[in-house]
Amino acid sequence: VVARARPLSSAELVQSNRSCLAFDAGGKALVLGKDRTFSFDAVYPPSASQESIYNEWVEPLVHGCFSGYNATVLAYGQTGAGKTFTMGSGDNSAKVDEEL
Repeated sequence: VVARARPLSSAELVQSNRSCLAFDAGGKALVLGKDRTFSFDAVYPPSASQESIYNEWVEPLVHGCFSGYNATVLAYGQTGAGKTFTMGSGDNSAKVDEEL
């Protein structure tokens, strides 16, 4: 299981919101608030590129499908958690507010 934190949205930045997440140095744990730690196979900060995550985790699954294996890539989380952003269709940085 891989976790990826999304960047703050424009609305969150305008409201001066801050991230409540911290990342361990080993890249395998996410700290929520002050003391709630969650472990994963890998954890990525908002600065991680779509391409690097795809290349490391998804591309091998796609190649496995062509070799006859089954694979699933699933984005799970509460509303606003970054599922659409992580799955590749959430880059709204070039859109004006009326388009969002």
